[in-house]
Amino acid sequence: MRARYIARLAGAAQGHDDATERFAQQLGAASNAAVIRLGPLTIATLGPPPLRCGPHGVIIGSLYRRDGGPAVANLTDGEQQRIVASRGAALTDLFWGPYVALLANRDGTALDVIRAPLGELPCLHTIVGNATILASDVDLLRNPGGYRPEVDWDQVISHLAWRYVSGPRTCLIDLRELQGGNRLAVDGTSRHMEELWSPWRFASAAQQFFSPGDAEAQLRQAVLDCIASRAAPFEAGVVMLSGGLDSSLVAMGLKAAPIRPTALNLVTQDPGGDEVRYAAQVCESLGIPLTLGLREVARIDIHRSGAAGLPRPSVRGFLQESNRLVAEAAAAHGATAIFNGGGGDGIFCSLQSGAPVADRLLATGIGRGIFKTAFDMSELAQASIWSVLVDGIRRAWLGKPAYRQTPELDLLSSHIREQAAQLPGHPWMDIPPGMLPGKAMHVRMTTFAQSYVEGLDPRSTLPVIVPLLSQPLVEACLRVPSWYWLERGHNRMIARRAFAGRLPEAVLLRRSKAAPNSFLAEIIDHHRQAIRALIEEGELGRRGLIDVPSTLALIDQQNPLKGPAFERILEIIDVEVWARSWAEPQAG
Repeated sequence: MRARYIARLAGAAQGHDDATERFAQQLGAASNAAVIRLGPLTIATLGPPPLRCGPHGVIIGSLYRRDGGPAVANLTDGEQQRIVASRGAALTDLFWGPYVALLANRDGTALDVIRAPLGELPCLHTIVGNATILASDVDLLRNPGGYRPEVDWDQVISHLAWRYVSGPRTCLIDLRELQGGNRLAVDGTSRHMEELWSPWRFASAAQQFFSPGDAEAQLRQAVLDCIASRAAPFEAGVVMLSGGLDSSLVAMGLKAAPIRPTALNLVTQDPGGDEVRYAAQVCESLGIPLTLGLREVARIDIHRSGAAGLPRPSVRGFLQESNRLVAEAAAAHGATAIFNGGGGDGIFCSLQSGAPVADRLLATGIGRGIFKTAFDMSELAQASIWSVLVDGIRRAWLGKPAYRQTPELDLLSSHIREQAAQLPGHPWMDIPPGMLPGKAMHVRMTTFAQSYVEGLDPRSTLPVIVPLLSQPLVEACLRVPSWYWLERGHNRMIARRAFAGRLPEAVLLRRSKAAPNSFLAEIIDHHRQAIRALIEEGELGRRGLIDVPSTLALIDQQNPLKGPAFERILEIIDVEVWARSWAEPQAG
């Protein structure tokens, strides 16, 4: 089980109030809860025991040192002193991992909360009465925390337009989430957030690698170290192997780690979504078993939200079949963790624009290298070399924005589109002065990749590990100049070259990758009437948030759905059934 926790900091005048005592008693009644009392601060952890950090601090989750190895079992005196003296800021420099640190002052009246950069352990916080409550999940916030969840429809609108950008506000009223790499200072019911870690630091010109060879070596070591560290607690694991580059790198790293890996490849009825041949090549070269899982559309319960109990509708409904099949594979092979290659496209800078040309122009000036980068991108994007050069020049010298903020407004009601288009507050989306256009786009993709870990559920029996989003690896990738990733019409070349000879060349150099689009279309076709009823009778329509007639017209059309329309319909259904789940009795 992944670590879970809840903490309650009573108001200054409420240090030993009855509510605190009841809270502590409820926590103590849980057989597997470790309870720590520090004056008005009460902390309870479930799952693995927390690390102690000084006399008044605990670190929940897993902490890894920068030099590799398994999770830290004990902090040295010097490490504890640096962490406490810096109010937790030293954690982001010395360590990495899925952790949340709670560092109280001497009498427990004030608290610093630090969430790991890119760490999947959540930190939700709210105020109940005169106390600040922090927890890993809404179930614990409800009981024993006393929070009563209610859907925040303004934030639902924002989510529909910006599902890949998670700001501090959740889609539940009065519930916020501490974002990765930030510190929350709590004093009574006063809360103040500060940024401790930012991808912009590593994307800066001063941090860039000077040669492709140096970048390859650093990336190779980071991939192997991060996967080995995340795999260390488990004897066996299942890797979700699509046969693409990212999941294949994870499979390779697991094979080199002290874990017994098995691979699962998901297939659909449509052969267009079949990547078995690539997955089989990877497994044969690594010597690990491969299981095939057939997604069955009839097993999808269109009325069940995969994000039930989570603070946002962040889990897609079509993943029900993926979750069923991977759970079966884990049970069959005795695996206790699931690994996947999520986030790889983002951190390995999978760009298709003239931005790398612009970066090279600004960083090195006009030269033969500019034309090489333009040619490489033209091969990748299937565009003329001149159009790539023009795009690069416009980005470098003529003021074209590094990237445009483009909300998804399709099928939203016209009267809420202006509200929906407002970008959620996220510091990683604000480009610092002087940042190269390609690096700005790389950071943007890293921001989108981070949203993936926000959808993981700490209540899951089988933890889902996303090792490519480990902090040291992300930092290494951000230090790679954008044009280094391109070569001979291939993207992500630093990662490809770093592992040449360790994976089949057909996998390392493949350009195409199947998507689950055919399965999404199957879902709509099979569940068309139920989907229609959810749109016609649902809360989103009743509240005027979606364009019901246009959505129904798409659902009712006789021709097979193509393009992004069917995916957008299912996104809306995911939000609808998530919102309905909060009207139903919740566990906990």
